[in-house]
Amino acid sequence: MSWNADDGRRSPRRHSSGSRRTGGSGLTPRKRAAAPFALALALAGLLSLVPGASAVSDETAVSLGGNPLSVYVGPRGQCQSSYQVNGTTNNNYYPGDSQIGDCGFFLAFPKAGSGQPANLQGKTFGFEGHAGPGSIAGPGLTDIYTPVSQTGISGDGSAANPLTQTTVFKVVDSGAKEDALVTETTTYVNGAPQFVSTYNVKNTSGSTLYFRAIYAGDLFVNGDDRGVGSFLSGPPRFIGGQNTNSGILGGFIEAGAPALPWSSFQEGYWANSLGTFSPGDEGIWNELETSVEEPRAFNETVEPKELDDGAGVEWDQLRTTGLPSGKEQDFSIINRTQIPSSLGVVPVTQAHTVGQTATITVTATDNIGTPYANRPLVYSIAGANPKSGSVTTNVAGQAVISYVGTAAGLDTVQMFLDLNANGAQDAAEPSSAAQIIWTPAPPTPSSSYRVQSIKANSDGTITITFVPTQDGTGTLEVTVPTATISRSASAAKARKCKRNQTRIKGKCRPKTSVSGKVTAAGKAGLPLKITVKPSSKVKRALAKGKKVQLTAKLTYKSALGGTPTVKTYHFTVKAKKKHKKRHH
Repeated sequence: MSWNADDGRRSPRRHSSGSRRTGGSGLTPRKRAAAPFALALALAGLLSLVPGASAVSDETAVSLGGNPLSVYVGPRGQCQSSYQVNGTTNNNYYPGDSQIGDCGFFLAFPKAGSGQPANLQGKTFGFEGHAGPGSIAGPGLTDIYTPVSQTGISGDGSAANPLTQTTVFKVVDSGAKEDALVTETTTYVNGAPQFVSTYNVKNTSGSTLYFRAIYAGDLFVNGDDRGVGSFLSGPPRFIGGQNTNSGILGGFIEAGAPALPWSSFQEGYWANSLGTFSPGDEGIWNELETSVEEPRAFNETVEPKELDDGAGVEWDQLRTTGLPSGKEQDFSIINRTQIPSSLGVVPVTQAHTVGQTATITVTATDNIGTPYANRPLVYSIAGANPKSGSVTTNVAGQAVISYVGTAAGLDTVQMFLDLNANGAQDAAEPSSAAQIIWTPAPPTPSSSYRVQSIKANSDGTITITFVPTQDGTGTLEVTVPTATISRSASAAKARKCKRNQTRIKGKCRPKTSVSGKVTAAGKAGLPLKITVKPSSKVKRALAKGKKVQLTAKLTYKSALGGTPTVKTYHFTVKAKKKHKKRHH
């Protein structure tokens, strides 16, 4: 097994249980380092000073049952879900071997707020997880909910009568006073890839409470610790991670009205940004534990690279307005993980240049590998290149979505297998998503330019000013007939010379000679001025009173390549006569 340098946690290739183990300890490097200290606290009896504190390993969860998603709720509202694929159970939140997941609901009480109970100020309440939140991952979460009760399961799992369970826990401050009572109701409909949790917060403090509500989790999508960030703008909005091996999404969906909308969200490292566990890092647990006085906990970003990730959302509506004594407020979240072994997507993410073709291969099978053949795969593309359509799976259960990107930006391709061919996604129909990044195509090379001015002086100096369309290189070459600047020419009856040559002093020479040549770099849209001064021979010819025929060839080539643009200009110059002074 190997370390991941980017986050300091185990690679996805871990024990079959899915837990982050180091040898036989069952602890991450951070947790292993903290273990002696935690043990010392326990031996000293200090842990009992925290209201409601208990070891995670001592807690048991209530199972809602259900199929194909198994849902579990811990005594402090911790969430967990799992699938069984080919006889193996895969949890969707860390750790992979526990029904108590590092996922759930938190309340953060800032110091600000008139009447905020003093013993709550600056405190964030929740639960201590296996690898965070808590002292294992970041500065620590020391204020723990006190469990009250958990009911059994009601309902038959149908849409009209879902499986339902209620868990109650409370906020008890450092003065041993109860300030809030939280009642969590969790429901699940058989066949769905999601469950719904609603947290009713009742103010029992006797004062107005000011708080931020947070729901966050350490993602372990389909039994894999690593994923790439994914955000769908909806509605409804989705924030979470995507397993790059299977294309399966896991994370949180925003509940619709009348539920309160999210104030912010984030997907990133599970604990911190660098794996250093130092203050100021920006991982999910670290932000949750340190942001009680901040305007918001999360920064509305996703991490595009594959990493050991987590996700969180927040509700800030009562942080400044407050919840009066005796009043209640609900916070609802849809916790979703795609059904595994349903849609395999390759690749999950890809990048192309505008004008190229993106191709996504989708494989649809059931949990034992039987392909869904000749079924419609319905897809919709949101983002830079919106479109929708349907393709049909072949005998192997595969279908290909292919299209040409015409605009730069991010596309999110959402798809589902329309098992009953009704054109709409039903609860049991598998779905997935892919992301495509389109970068602008490089511009077509253009060596064109616009001439602003041309000037030929009587001394043989030529200046051309022009504006190029693109960056590139300009060259101005000035030539003169050789015979014009030669001291003498041969007789007409002399032996013929080759084409483009003339006989001068008994020798065949080029018909034209270069008077001067200058090369300069050009910038797109900016005037470029090039001046070529005459050669000494041109100067002598002009001094003798000769008319000199000059040819100026302006060449410009774009830095992007392509064919250069060439323009030729002809000039006749003659030196100005000097006027003699008259003597009186």
